[in-house]
Amino acid sequence: MMKTEKVKIPIKTKKNIAAAIHYPEIETDKLAVLCPGNLDTKDYNHLIKLAETLSKEGYTTVRFDPLGTWESDGQDADYSVSRYLKDVASVLDFMLSRKSYKTILLGGHSRGGEISILYAAQDPRISIVVPIMPPTPISAEELKGDKYTNWKKQGFYLSTRDIPGSSETKSFKLPYDHLTDRLKFNSIQAVKKIHTPIIFVAGELDKVCLPEEVKILFDNANEPKRYLFLRGIGHGYRRSVAEIDIVNAEILKTLQIL
Repeated sequence: MMKTEKVKIPIKTKKNIAAAIHYPEIETDKLAVLCPGNLDTKDYNHLIKLAETLSKEGYTTVRFDPLGTWESDGQDADYSVSRYLKDVASVLDFMLSRKSYKTILLGGHSRGGEISILYAAQDPRISIVVPIMPPTPISAEELKGDKYTNWKKQGFYLSTRDIPGSSETKSFKLPYDHLTDRLKFNSIQAVKKIHTPIIFVAGELDKVCLPEEVKILFDNANEPKRYLFLRGIGHGYRRSVAEIDIVNAEILKTLQIL
């Protein structure tokens, strides 16, 4: 039977990153690190199910909460793209301190997919990248919209997420610094620097990260690459077990032929 271990990963600031590690029945030299979406938790069903799917394929798989969110230490203000990238490095270094892995898959949903691209562009240890419905950079036109102008005016943006297994919600208060930090990064430019296999997943019904935007990232990526356009799948597919199974099956099938 596959085992799951909950761990606290220490970082240099004396805080801890909460993570869950899924171990395969037979140990291999394959590791997968999964990154949750913007202010999402590692405990949303789509990440749990993907971790289980990858573990069945021999991957030791880690899902984690970025600093400042959910079970990890820190405050809302600690959550940023810069910090998230450091968190990926901390998780990876922790796992490699326990065992040597030859194959390292880095993937995630939405913002987690964007983080996977940004991180893989700077760390040659990454072997495979799986961005699921990743966003493209915020455009100058978008910045003029109400969401971002109000964010700047108020100095913060309030975002709410559902708590797994509960009817209650959790709110995060992101300072405007979060946005200015994010604008320093460009996933379209980053993806051009990746020369390992990369699998892009786009959902036909996704209204948050449009399929055509995912296709822009794909078009700028190097070979070997795959673009999975999944019909009937939306950005919030985590709320449907049937849709999760479709997404995971397509990812697994593509991994097996890359």
